[in-house]
Order: sequence, then C-alpha cells, then structure tokens
Amino acid sequence: MKKIVILIILVLLLAVAVAVFARHAYVVPVLMYHAIDYNDKVSKLSVSPESFERQMKFLHDRKYNVVGLDKIVSYLEKKERMPARTVAITFDDGFYNNYRYAYSVLKKYGLPATIFVITDKIGKKGFLGWDEIKEMSDSGLITIGSHTMSHCWLPDADDRKLPKELTGSKNILEKRLGRKADFICYPLGAHDKRVETAVKEAGYRGGFATNPGRFEPSDDVFAIKRIRISRSSDNLFVFWVESSGYYTWIKEHRDD
Repeated sequence: MKKIVILIILVLLLAVAVAVFARHAYVVPVLMYHAIDYNDKVSKLSVSPESFERQMKFLHDRKYNVVGLDKIVSYLEKKERMPARTVAITFDDGFYNNYRYAYSVLKKYGLPATIFVITDKIGKKGFLGWDEIKEMSDSGLITIGSHTMSHCWLPDADDRKLPKELTGSKNILEKRLGRKADFICYPLGAHDKRVETAVKEAGYRGGFATNPGRFEPSDDVFAIKRIRISRSSDNLFVFWVESSGYYTWIKEHRDD
C-alpha cells in the first residue's frame, strides 16, 4: 500500500510539473507569411499556393480557433489563457500574390488574417494596389495593418523620421480605408524600447515582431512574437508543431 501511495504522489507531481511547463512554454502561435507564389524553392520567404491551401485546410478541418489580432492583443492585455488551438495568420510586405493566391483560400475556409502593407509600395509592381486592399478590407475577413511607410530599420530612424514612418502609414491607411489601423509589424522584426514607445504614442494597440529571443517576454503587446512559415512547413507535421503553441519555446532553446 505504501508503494502505491508513493507512486500516486510521484504521478501527481509529474502531472503538476508538466502542467507548469506547458503553461510557461506556451506562446500563442501568430503565423508569419510573406509571399504566396512559386519561388518557394529558392526563397525562404515564399510558400507555394498549394502548400498554403493545405495549411489553411489543416487549420479549418482540425477546428483551430483562428482569430484576428485584436483578440490576441485583448487576451495578452488581460493576461488571460487563450482557448486551445488559438492561432492568428499574418502576411508581411503587402505582395500582390497575397490577393491572387491567398485571399480566395482564406475566403474558402472563412479564416481571418492580417496583411501588413508598406504604404510607399502600394500600387508598385509586385505589390497590392488600393483596389485589392480596399476589397479585402471591406470583406471583414482581412485586416490591413502597417508595415511602416518605407520599410526602414526603425531603431536607426532619427526622431524626425521615426514618427513619420509610424504615424504617416497609419494615417494613410485609415484615411483610404475608413477604418482604424491598430496594428503594426516591425520591418525585419527590428525594434527597441524607443521604437515601442513611439508606436504607443502613434496610437497603435499592438506591435508584431519576429522572434526577439528567449529572454524577451511573451506577453508584451508591443513585441508580439511570430513564427515564420517557409517551405519546411510543406510538411504538415512540421506545420502542426509550428501551430501548436510550443514551437517558439523549442526554437528559442534550439537556437541557443
């Protein structure tokens, strides 16, 4: 009997340890895409249209809780645990192929997403024009966020250029789309406390980075970590791991 009691206690302690680890290691997966095109064999920033559709079907069929960035920020602000299988989808740069290949798939499966656009690039070759941006924004499925005006390295921007990059892009988007632009993602993930302060002063609700590192908090709404999706995610097992909520912890400790 004594051995059984000891075994039960050990099992309970193990269960508690696993639960504590899971809570500590979990980071809500915010998926980061760039181009959806056929350059995936040569560019780490490209995902093929076929692979993208398989990934979206995976999220849909397995009933993931795919939410907009407003929900992610709200949960983090309140320090609340998000529902299981919560995930968000984002795109950086505002490439035209996001409209050509990704938008129809997102509509097909009813999955919300955010596209962060570089306002100086709108209408340029290879990038979204205002017609596509407005159509997607008006759909209610796609949120348009800021990726600054020129995609500059924000920590090096002087006190005159920094607010222009942040406020200028926000104002342009809000004026043209008739709705708030509450979120920004940092070009190349680059930010520091000065940049974060300027983002807050510009009126943004949240700022999205790439993966700042294991020593950076996972609940800072102005440095939200994201997971880059590339051709390695063609393998749906890899994509499942990346969208599990534990991949950020794995990557940060693996890289160290």
